[in-house]
Parts: sequence; C-alpha cells; structure tokens
Amino acid sequence: MSTPSYRTYTGSAAETYQRCFVPAIAEPVSGPLLEAARLQTGERVLDVACGTGVIARGAAAQVGPAGSVTGLDIAPDMVDVAKGVATPDGSHVEWHVADAASLPLPDAAFDVVLCQMGLMFMEDRLGALTEMRRVLGPGGRVVVSTPGPIQPAFQILERGIEEHIDPGLGKFVAGVFSMHDADEVGALLTSAGFTAATARTVPVDLRLPSPAEWLWQYVNLTPIGPLVAAADAQARAELERHVVEAWQPYVAEGRLRVRQPMVIAAGRR
Repeated sequence: MSTPSYRTYTGSAAETYQRCFVPAIAEPVSGPLLEAARLQTGERVLDVACGTGVIARGAAAQVGPAGSVTGLDIAPDMVDVAKGVATPDGSHVEWHVADAASLPLPDAAFDVVLCQMGLMFMEDRLGALTEMRRVLGPGGRVVVSTPGPIQPAFQILERGIEEHIDPGLGKFVAGVFSMHDADEVGALLTSAGFTAATARTVPVDLRLPSPAEWLWQYVNLTPIGPLVAAADAQARAELERHVVEAWQPYVAEGRLRVRQPMVIAAGRR
C-alpha cells in the first residue's frame, strides 16, 4: 500500500473532516491554542495547516474586523471546504493552498502565526517553522499545538489497522503522535530561530461518538480512508470487531471518552 499523506487528500474526506473531526477533536483542542495565542483586536494572523479553518475562524472572531486572518493548507479540498463555512460577522479570512515550507507570503506580514495539529505531518518541520518566523514581524509570536503521548484508545486503533488491514498503515496513526514530547517541540522552535520558546502539555477531554461510528468516521476523514476501503470486506469486519470490543472500557453513556494530552509550544520572532 502507498504511504498516506495529506498531499493527496481528495474526494469527500474534507467534508467528513469538517462534519465529524472538527466538532469531535479540532474544536475541543483549539481552546488551549487560542488561549496561549492571546490574540488582540486588530492583529494580523496566519493559520498554517488550517484544514477546514476552525482556528482561522476562531482567530477572526478575536481580532475582529480591524484585524486580518489568512488560512493556508497544502490540501486543496480542505481549503475548498473552509471557503464554504461562514466566518464570524464582520470578519474575513483569506485562503491559500501552499506548502508550509514555502509560504507564498511576504516577510514580516503577520503579528501571529498559529498551527494546530499540522506540524507532525510536515515533511520539513524545521523549514516550515523557519518560514513561519520569516513572515512574522519583529516581536511577532508563533503558537503551535501537537498531540501529546498517544493514549490507549488510539493505540488500539493503530494495532487494529496493522493487524487486519496492513502492517505499515497503522504508522499513520502513530505519526499523529510523533511530536508528543514538549521539550523536543520547544527545542525545534529554538532551532528555527524563535526566542523565549516555551512548551507545555495540557489535557483535553474528548467526547467522541460511539465506537463503531467513530472508527469509520476517523478512517474516512484521513488519507488512510481509500486504502482501508480497498481491503476486503472480511478484513474490514475484523478491524471493526477488534477495535470496538477493545474500546469498551473507554465508553461512557454510549460515547468513546479520551483524555488526550496536547503539546502547546510558543516562541517570539
């Protein structure tokens, strides 16, 4: 099987991402990131790896009509969906499709750069952070978030995919948590030239849908969806049986519950 990547994120997955992933995960984890950013009215904000725009729209609400927000993602389908979601009254978001390691934006154009759960997917993380620093004005700040240590519920999903679909495909799940060490994320910001870099881990409580529902929502909203769909029906049935049974200890009131640590890192230009 080919390696799943957001570079080839196509089809209806972006719509599923907006409908399912955003309320289940992206919105709950956005709180600590936006809180750390301390956005002010009138600031110029760039949201890198914006997905369908949850952070961009949250930032627009905080900086108001006097400020400006730009959202950028490598996946055209994500940006297309983002454009169709309403922004806060009186605000405007400018959207771009581009690689984070080669931002099509001028030097010193922003006061704040944000990046939620995107850095771990980037092929050139240092290059992306260096570009984020370049587009910040003097004294500008960056705030990034990445998932902290993988929790048992997600380890179950990783093992289920490896055992029943493809031994290498579970690496996508593991990759989501590949930047789980706060000290390492902070050090990476320093390596990119940011000063006063800090990083901490905060817990976020996730109330996901029922196990079977969330399993297929998650698979179909990520780049692994087409690869899992290509597996035979028995393999997919075994994946569901394995994961749903193993998730039962984490179910409350019919919903899968996960307390997921998030790394919040920040630095100055």
